[in-house]
Amino acid sequence: MERISQPITKAVIVALDALFKSSKVDIRLHDLENVPDQPVLFVINHFTRLETIFMPYIIKKYLNRYTFSLAHYSFFGGGFGRFVEKLGGVSTKDPDRDIIFTRSMLTGENSTLIFPEGQMVKDKKLVEKGKYMIYNTGIRRPPHTGAANVALNTEFYREKMRYLKENNFNDELKTILEHFRLTQQDLGGILAKESLIIPVNITYYPIRVHNNAINRLVERFVKNISDRMEEELEIEGTMLLDGVDIDINFGKPIHPREYLNGCKTALEKVSNTRLYLDSDELKKEVPFNRPSIDLMQRYMDAIYGMTTINSDHIFAYMLTKTNRSKIHECDLKNRAFLAIEMLKEKKIPNLHTNLYKNQFHIITDDEHQRFNSFIDAGVSDGLITMKDHYIIKNKKKFSEIYEFHTIRKDNIFEVFTNELEPLPEITRLLIRSAARPAFLARRKIRRYFLELDQRFFEEDYEKYFLPDESKPKDIGRPFFMKRWYQRKGIILVHGYMAAPEEMRVLADIIHGKGYAVYGVRLRGHGTAPEDLDSREWIEWYNSVNRAYIVMENSVRQFAIAGFSTGAGLALLQASQKGDRLSGVISISAPLKLQNISSRLTSAVVAWNRFLDRLHVGKGKMEFIANTPENPHINYLRNPVRGVNELGKLMDVVEKNLSAIQIPALIIQGSNDPVVNPVSAMEIFKKVGTTKKEIYEIYSERHGIVRGDTAEKVAERVKDFLESVFD
Repeated sequence: MERISQPITKAVIVALDALFKSSKVDIRLHDLENVPDQPVLFVINHFTRLETIFMPYIIKKYLNRYTFSLAHYSFFGGGFGRFVEKLGGVSTKDPDRDIIFTRSMLTGENSTLIFPEGQMVKDKKLVEKGKYMIYNTGIRRPPHTGAANVALNTEFYREKMRYLKENNFNDELKTILEHFRLTQQDLGGILAKESLIIPVNITYYPIRVHNNAINRLVERFVKNISDRMEEELEIEGTMLLDGVDIDINFGKPIHPREYLNGCKTALEKVSNTRLYLDSDELKKEVPFNRPSIDLMQRYMDAIYGMTTINSDHIFAYMLTKTNRSKIHECDLKNRAFLAIEMLKEKKIPNLHTNLYKNQFHIITDDEHQRFNSFIDAGVSDGLITMKDHYIIKNKKKFSEIYEFHTIRKDNIFEVFTNELEPLPEITRLLIRSAARPAFLARRKIRRYFLELDQRFFEEDYEKYFLPDESKPKDIGRPFFMKRWYQRKGIILVHGYMAAPEEMRVLADIIHGKGYAVYGVRLRGHGTAPEDLDSREWIEWYNSVNRAYIVMENSVRQFAIAGFSTGAGLALLQASQKGDRLSGVISISAPLKLQNISSRLTSAVVAWNRFLDRLHVGKGKMEFIANTPENPHINYLRNPVRGVNELGKLMDVVEKNLSAIQIPALIIQGSNDPVVNPVSAMEIFKKVGTTKKEIYEIYSERHGIVRGDTAEKVAERVKDFLESVFD
């Protein structure tokens, strides 16, 4: 019985340390404090072979507990069998199996680990007609009650020993102690303890399947590997090599003693001198059928109630449950965004960390790595095709019944969907979201971001308001000029140190021609210079993104136009959105500034930061005087840090000009005192599209969107819009 005290070895821990450090796996542990200082039986869901290897390692590394785990007898024998034994694996055919587990649970010297499904659940299909059912050799069966029986048996023997000791049945007590390789010295600790079940859920994200270096290596040395092994190598090899987040949630303890105390027959058998040490006798004389099923149901609910919800779950469930054969990707993104916001609002636990971040990037149509990865996986598996931004479902693939051991390769969407089925609160929410008419989803998104933009302005204005400097609210407030039955629109983006009012003249003219118009407020603008001093250029870009979302959910076609810094942001939007925008208009974009002092701002910012670290206030240059053309709109002080951010923005814009493939109109004032007019020709040459125009207006001013040049600019913009819209 040397295995009584020899679970996972130190050599294995060292080897696994090296493996996980060299892989791209990110293991995230949650609620470790739920594991008490008592004998523990961990019950864990089983999706890959990896769990049998890394869970004993995780429990030892982070909880400092050795574990014995039950493994199918087929794993034992040969080199792999010896490795499993070094992990603490105990064969289902080990004659000492029950003694090993019961002793560990009585003393707490080692913990116990059991996968209650009894096998890997590759399809994650667990619920059938409201009950837990597991696929097994062509049929569906309930999960095993083995873990429940181990816990109940342990508590039965603990209470039996307590009865024998309290009633001085010393010979019987000695017999039972010897049977479990225990001594009188162990007895006090055993009677002071209680066996507990800790449910554990493991969720992987993302799950992708493709040929990888690991399965290619195995194929090189192992001939005629089975389809089953090849599938497992592709899944688990991809996880290790490409990277996967492994969220491990430890649930609250479950007390098997409560179920023992509720079993009248068991309590009667405790209070006698029969020991029931033979497993067959115990099963016959102390039947735990009902309490073991109830206990199993309890920990299965706990395990799968802790599934970590991620974006793949949301996308797959929405796509699978919609009755339509095709759905616009904008519509799917809208529904996913609203669903995630509802999950957060309802404080649904166990959301993947990415879902707690701002989700509006899902619906901005910028490159969204996780959405694109999901779509690519579906296209690769032949589940969907993409055409003109529509996701077209392969009906045959979505209705087909898949083989258990290949479903992860054949239909990963169904696997994601199945994983949510034990979570009725979440599935009900997602079904409602999937069934919501598209126009209602668009309206809700539009309203959400219109209100968000207004709230940002009100909060910023209140925080940074300066009595002698801040302009009236109407100057800085973003505006949305609607049209009845609006089908076409334009986003207008103001310049640096300005406000939406700067674009009002242009907006009025274009709106009068039949277009919906959104006047963006860039964060840091329309309030006070100190607000602008606190911002980075990406916040300006995201301000435009919010306007983009509003317009995308308001009209069928729209373009974007910007003035000065706003033109740079419009060009960057055009480079990122592809053909979702109908056209882009750049007015006086500051690719090259006239004032040479702007080149010195990075050095000034670095100097200011150096003084901040020294806690020195003197010698800093944070603002410089500004004499604007429109003092009723623009700031009178220019934050040095803001100019530096403008430089960063234009560097990014210049690098992305070649990616613009939509129609572009470049407008520039001939004698611009702020932006070097050569900027217009440089932009014209560098934009990637062949559908481009350049237009020069004679002006001695920078602000050609106002004053006597405004109507000329508006007329040229109107002509351009008419040429690019259907």
